[in-house]
Amino acid sequence: MASAGQWEVVGKVKKGKAQPPSLTKFQKKTFVDRMPRIETRDPVKEDGTIYDAFAHEARKSGGAGGDTTKPKSSQAQVQAAAIKKKKPEQNGKQGSHSKPQALDVTLAQIDHAELESIVSQSQLRFPENQEVWLKDLASYLNLKLEKVPDPDPTFKGKAKEYPQSQLSKGCQKTINAVFKKCSKQSLDHLFYHCVQSMISEANKGLSMAGYKVFLQLLAFHKPDIVLPKLPQYLELIKTNVNRPAQCLSILWSMGQCGVADLRAGLRVWLDLMLPCLGIRSVAAYPVEYLENLFVWHKSSQAAYGEIGLREYFNLLDTIFSPTFNIQGDLRKRLQAVYPEVKNIAYGSNPSTNLRNFFASYLRRAEPNCNAAMKQEVLLCLVLCLGTDKHSWSTWCQMYTKQLPQSGVLLQHLTENWELLSKSERQMLRQTLRSFAVTNEELIVQGNINQEGFDICNVTTKELLQKMSQSRFPWGMLVFFFTTVFASIVAYDIMSSPNIKASRTVRFLEDYGIVMLLEQAWGRITTFFYLVMSWSEENFPRYYRWMSETVGPSVRRGWQATLDLSVYLVDSARPHCQWAAEKTQHGLVWVYELSPERWDQLSAWLWLSWEFIKDYTHWIWKHVLHWVLATQHWLQHHVITGNLSTHRLQETALWSVQQMHNYTRSFFTWCNQLLFSSD
Repeated sequence: MASAGQWEVVGKVKKGKAQPPSLTKFQKKTFVDRMPRIETRDPVKEDGTIYDAFAHEARKSGGAGGDTTKPKSSQAQVQAAAIKKKKPEQNGKQGSHSKPQALDVTLAQIDHAELESIVSQSQLRFPENQEVWLKDLASYLNLKLEKVPDPDPTFKGKAKEYPQSQLSKGCQKTINAVFKKCSKQSLDHLFYHCVQSMISEANKGLSMAGYKVFLQLLAFHKPDIVLPKLPQYLELIKTNVNRPAQCLSILWSMGQCGVADLRAGLRVWLDLMLPCLGIRSVAAYPVEYLENLFVWHKSSQAAYGEIGLREYFNLLDTIFSPTFNIQGDLRKRLQAVYPEVKNIAYGSNPSTNLRNFFASYLRRAEPNCNAAMKQEVLLCLVLCLGTDKHSWSTWCQMYTKQLPQSGVLLQHLTENWELLSKSERQMLRQTLRSFAVTNEELIVQGNINQEGFDICNVTTKELLQKMSQSRFPWGMLVFFFTTVFASIVAYDIMSSPNIKASRTVRFLEDYGIVMLLEQAWGRITTFFYLVMSWSEENFPRYYRWMSETVGPSVRRGWQATLDLSVYLVDSARPHCQWAAEKTQHGLVWVYELSPERWDQLSAWLWLSWEFIKDYTHWIWKHVLHWVLATQHWLQHHVITGNLSTHRLQETALWSVQQMHNYTRSFFTWCNQLLFSSD
């Protein structure tokens, strides 16, 4: 039919001949664009003749009100309009072939007065329409930067304030003043409009640098502006998933809010950039953005509470689970940043928050999970048990439901038994007793075929046995024998007329130990004298050489260090004085809040000190009296007869003498055997 936009053939269609397929709208548009066009040109200008003089006289005599001049004037207006219309086209063609300008240079060349004029005109024409002001600003910036070639979508390697930092301070101040006059609703709506316009311009092959600068300024002014419409921005990315440049531009625009606010940046990363890790063409930027986020913000305390349980464990599965298709280098970079995210998720008070994480950690400690996930989960489980004591009760409640995972955790605790603190071992002992009772109940009920029951039962018994066995006190034993030996030697030396007459020295002489020590001491002194003589001879020469070669450099370095120290002290002196003044003001302010309380606290401290001092003297006197009484009672009732100090001393001396005799007899016997064999 004619209404269908196609020619229709009258008659029957042959069976063997297929009908031509209908064209789509895009194909029709492409076909029309490729058709040859006929360009209209200006009429040929008439040559001048002698009759032009008569025509000129006729125009003079006719005047402005004649009927014949009206069509000529209207025709002249049409021709002038055509000429004006043609000039912009020619200028556009010339501009398209002009040399592209750099972004830095173009931004620096934007005139502040012209920008002020644009803003004032827009506000005068539309005083109540704030969106028109913002759209005029965005259009102005994009028009100024239309000749700038499309830069890197994420401005990689540039400063975090780039490119808006290239604008003059006056232009930035003017634009921010307009932002302050606009409502939150207008700013939110315009941000989304500019993102859509930026993508539309990019699809047409035009520059979108102006929209990027405007979006960055808006994100710096109000960082949480992108949060209400994050799902819509995610849908916009999915729509342009086959256009990496457009997707990266959207991600960069959204990420600018994180430069000024860590909470907003984390929310954008979790809701918008984390799902983009599965898109290989843009997956590197979310990882780089998360790394930069913690570089820009040294302290993460402002973001405590921003990451919930579900979001944290979703990130944990993404980083450590092999089911998520992430490149190897990106996964390693995410694992390097993961501790910062974990710290934010735990919050400011982990001792009361980790009980909420324990259950989800335990469910992921499966026996067949990959090594990286198992190691991270087990470390986090031990951290939960050691930091939050309520995690032990949570484990007891989940024990029967998570037997395989509990078995993995028990095996880890068995292998790392030495790393547990004393308090953790006490809590573990109570938990294991509860597990042992539960295991006996399961055996009685006949539920021993559950997966992981055998491992839990065996590991529980092993841990209980290990905890019930007391370790041999090797340290105490060594200390005891060392003390006894030192006491015997000291008593022997003190009871002898001199050191050489003591039994200890004579024992060492008889067995040649003194001679061996004398030989060793002689060699040490000889070597020491050799070293000293060599040093006395060569050290001055080497010192002179070092002073001549390295000395000037060392002196210059030392002088530079002194100058730097003086400079730092001089530079820091005003700041130190300011800090001291502020500290003094702060102390005065705190004292003025409640002077009576501080006076009462000081009086209470002095009273408590007097009380503690008096009672400490009283306790010390009584303890000393009790010690003397105990010593007197022991001397008269215990250390008597065979246990007296004199008898104990004689017994010890007799034991040492007998040991010495037996040892000498043994060595004599060995010498006789050796000589007889010779």
